Amino acid sequence: MNRTYHPACFLCRQCRHPLAGELYYNKAGTPLCEPCYQATLEQCGRCGQVIQDQVIRALDKAFHPACFTCVVCSQPIGAERFAVDDNNELHCLLDYYRRFASRCCVCEQLIIPAPDGRDLYTVECLGRSFHEACYCCQVCGVQLSPEPTDQGCFPLDDRILCKPCHINLAQQSTP
Repeated sequence: MNRTYHPACFLCRQCRHPLAGELYYNKAGTPLCEPCYQATLEQCGRCGQVIQDQVIRALDKAFHPACFTCVVCSQPIGAERFAVDDNNELHCLLDYYRRFASRCCVCEQLIIPAPDGRDLYTVECLGRSFHEACYCCQVCGVQLSPEPTDQGCFPLDDRILCKPCHINLAQQSTP
């Protein structure tokens, strides 16, 4: 503020409190007293306190870095990738996957994106979840297509089968 004021004229532009000899803030060329300046600052979306220094913006809110944490492990998320559940709770990706990702019924590993960020697809069949690479015939081991084609699944007696194995087993079971 490159201006000169009479002591009686140097007032907070919001509440008109005299600022001569007091701590004041210059916000965009406008002198403000401490309470009026604090009222212009953003409040944390978690704790509700004023954010005076570093701010994280996410989910259309502002957060203190210490308040932007995973609901499960309480670790700060910072600039890392994160996920939000149906209750709008923040999760680090590892905890989100542990809590919500499907588990492959063959290898028993979580079905989550590859480390390079590439999506892995979940194949659902007979109420079970599979990695695409684990979706194989239970008799001969040939990988099955998740598409409804001749290379897809032909279940029989709750077993995941390719078409040739299905035909073979179906013929063996008929008298």
